Amino acid sequence: MNGMRWSSCLAVLLVFVGPVGGRVAAQQGAVAGRVVNATTLAPVPQARIRVVGGGPPAEVRSESDGSFELRLEAGLYDILVEAGDFAPARFDRVAVSPGQTTTRNLPLESQGYRLAGFIVTASRGTVETEITAPSSSHSVRRQEIVERPASSPVEHLRASPGVDIGTLGIQSSNVVVRGFNNIFSGALHMMADYRLAGLPALRVNYLHFLPSNDEDIERIEVVLGPGSALYGPNTANGVVHLIQRSPLDESGTTASLGFGERSAFQGMFRSAHRVNDRFAVKLSGHFFRGREWSHVDSTEVRAALEADADLAGCVADRELRGLSVQEAEAACRRIGRRDNDARRYGVEARGDWRFSDRGALVGTYGLSGVTGIELTGLGAAQIRNWITQFVQGRFTYDRWSVQGYVNFNDSKEAFLLRDGTPLFDRSSLGVIQIQNGFSLAGGRQDFTYGFDHFSTRPVSRGTIYGDYEGDNDIREWGLYLQSKTAISSRIDLIAAGRVDSHSILPDRIFSPRLALVIQPTEDHAFRLAYNQAFSTPTALNHFLDLGAGFAGGELGSLGYSTRAFGTGRDGVVWQNADGTLRGMRSPFNPAGRGQLLPVDQPTLWQMGLEATQRASPLPSDILAVLQGLRPEGSEVDILYLDVNRSSEGPRPLSTLDLPDLPPLRETDTESFEAGWTGVFDNALRVSLDVYYRKLNDFVSPLVVETPLLYLDGDGLERWLGSAYVPARVRDLMDRLGLGVEAATAQATAEAATLVPGLSAGMAQLPLGVTSSDVPQMANGGADLIATYRNVGDLDLWGADATLQWLLGDRWTLGATYSHVSKKWFPIEGSSPLALNAPADKATLGLAYRDAARGMNGAVRLRYTGPYPFLSTDFAGTRCIPDAPVNEFQEDCIDAYALLDLTLGYRIPGTAASLQLGVTNLLDTRYRSFVGAPETGRLAMLRVRYQFF
Repeated sequence: MNGMRWSSCLAVLLVFVGPVGGRVAAQQGAVAGRVVNATTLAPVPQARIRVVGGGPPAEVRSESDGSFELRLEAGLYDILVEAGDFAPARFDRVAVSPGQTTTRNLPLESQGYRLAGFIVTASRGTVETEITAPSSSHSVRRQEIVERPASSPVEHLRASPGVDIGTLGIQSSNVVVRGFNNIFSGALHMMADYRLAGLPALRVNYLHFLPSNDEDIERIEVVLGPGSALYGPNTANGVVHLIQRSPLDESGTTASLGFGERSAFQGMFRSAHRVNDRFAVKLSGHFFRGREWSHVDSTEVRAALEADADLAGCVADRELRGLSVQEAEAACRRIGRRDNDARRYGVEARGDWRFSDRGALVGTYGLSGVTGIELTGLGAAQIRNWITQFVQGRFTYDRWSVQGYVNFNDSKEAFLLRDGTPLFDRSSLGVIQIQNGFSLAGGRQDFTYGFDHFSTRPVSRGTIYGDYEGDNDIREWGLYLQSKTAISSRIDLIAAGRVDSHSILPDRIFSPRLALVIQPTEDHAFRLAYNQAFSTPTALNHFLDLGAGFAGGELGSLGYSTRAFGTGRDGVVWQNADGTLRGMRSPFNPAGRGQLLPVDQPTLWQMGLEATQRASPLPSDILAVLQGLRPEGSEVDILYLDVNRSSEGPRPLSTLDLPDLPPLRETDTESFEAGWTGVFDNALRVSLDVYYRKLNDFVSPLVVETPLLYLDGDGLERWLGSAYVPARVRDLMDRLGLGVEAATAQATAEAATLVPGLSAGMAQLPLGVTSSDVPQMANGGADLIATYRNVGDLDLWGADATLQWLLGDRWTLGATYSHVSKKWFPIEGSSPLALNAPADKATLGLAYRDAARGMNGAVRLRYTGPYPFLSTDFAGTRCIPDAPVNEFQEDCIDAYALLDLTLGYRIPGTAASLQLGVTNLLDTRYRSFVGAPETGRLAMLRVRYQFF
């Protein structure tokens, strides 16, 4: 951004923050209350309470019971509270009215709490500390969230141990824990205020689709490792939970505006109001706009050129796939037309009724709209105002917790950029959850039990689920019980079990959990845990039926297309009972690309002749002779080519091992973990976790299953050399009346040039692609079928380490390191499976906060090691030993180190603060996924204003 533009932005900000505060009257009033420990509510004596903004200096000390009274002239004041081992706390815009006393309790966080705060996600609503939780846990506090201007909430997770983030653009990203990321990942259990936050049916975790904003978020809790015993399906890789502030606990109005590079503009607000001491409401909203980093997808470019060159052919192809003429024309005209403008907005309304000290009722509605480019397994998709909504009701009383919510999708205008075909999604997810607990033996024995029900209804009007539409609903339920036994005052034993049922899977699933937490001192704890968790296939895994346009490279120009296909309820059969293939489809079939053909030499020979005619037509009399020939199996071999291993070249069909595709099963994850967390002198916290994971029946990303079919060139030349001359001699004698010698001479001369050229040319062409007689496949064309498969068992081990060191009242040093033992896994008979995440990553950060002067700053270095990446045809696998090298493979993801900067300053005499956030300060170009753009620096300057 040039100097003039930055000056203009700053001028707008200064107008926005206009001065407030100061004295509004010459009459005196007072602020009175108690200074208390925020964790225990115990009084804090001898705390120093002083004015740091809004009026002349004034100061008092709290009494032995924590009480204080500070007499001031009427006005709005910024008050700082300091006490011993507590972190300084600043309370801004405290109102003093003339002749009245404002009652305000001032909670202080102890240094110990800053190092080991509460977390509710590790034990599903049961309050634990990060030290004593049975799982490795970490939280991002509100102070860190408020201080860092961010284009999306995912930015606040970048320094969290064990978290892998794939950056897809200026606002889009995929988040997982401990690896196994993907183009379209739903591996992580993502929640927002106890509600599943992934997109319904698609189950992809896009934090930028959430309607809430940074002003809403109280903290972000991260639980590493599996948690199915409590949370149910799809928690094998951990949980990330965004917990929001209640309007009862914090009322007032805050707004912010931000400007930045790449034409970034951001606005957000939160306004919470107490109707009375029991009831409060909140309304919040945000808007973001920016410009994506550019990226060129060669497949998109080629498809756009071909559509422009043959619009009629493109339209005809889309009509065959079920589009109307108007829809087909629109699809063909928008292929490859990227719009790099990224936008999103969100609004959320919430009401909290605390009907007693033991219970509350919370109702929330949220809506968001997103425009931009999102990467899918079939290439990038252009979305325009994709709407997500939710309605949630949550009731709590003592340990009873009952909630119900529904998440909705409305894709509006969305389409695949490689194909132009629309993506329509109006899916929904309905959830009912009930939980309760009780204690026995004076609290030494505690039980938590509950019930969950999930109902997923995928709706796409055939654009995503094809012929599976209407028969693709998924229903799940689960029952769980957790026991926590205090073996002694220092040892807790946690045991849990869960039973789940899934309407597509044949068997019920049992998930056990066993953990031992040993706490030799208050500030140290050791964890030993065994977990068995599971992940169920998504609606896409089961019922995806989506064409993705012409295949990449030369295959597309020949007429081959790519199609993503789920396994359905019954799986896919590729072979007959005798081991022969069910059939093939060919783009050279005059009767239509979708017709299922037998896999034999005569059929492939006819497809080869058709291909030859399209490229270089033969004389009609010669073509007629060739069409009358019929090669037998013993004369010409059929070859196959696995597109995932195309550098190995075609191999004899007799060596093909193409097992049928059974219906997908759940992936079971067994995990053994040992961890330790310790706090030293209320200043230094260290955590170390080591784990081993075994994943059984792992579900692969989309991988092309169907091989291409060829005729062997050498055999073809030998057979054709012996078959052509006799057939041509008979033709010349019958049709032209030539004698035997003349006909033989002419036929022999023709064969000398025709046979070698025709054989060599035909041998280079894939003449068909393996297919099946599954009814849904009949509606496509010559499709390379990309699908999912349970690929077997995988295992790996890893470690996560965290350090947080409070260097006095103002400075904090933080560091994390994570390691996994494997970045890729060999899969027998298929391409390797990539972790799609680095083996090593680390962060090192230094933060400064001066509450009295209203200043803060932080610098953070992030290192990410190199790794291979593989998801459908997004393949960066050249660093894998013996990996195939062909036009589909790219270089692996390179290592990169990024420097981030945050600065903040509260403007004296105002209710405003300026905040600067710079991600990738040195503008290092990097990518974290194949198919994603190379990203650089993003700097944003934001002003935050508290109205009251």
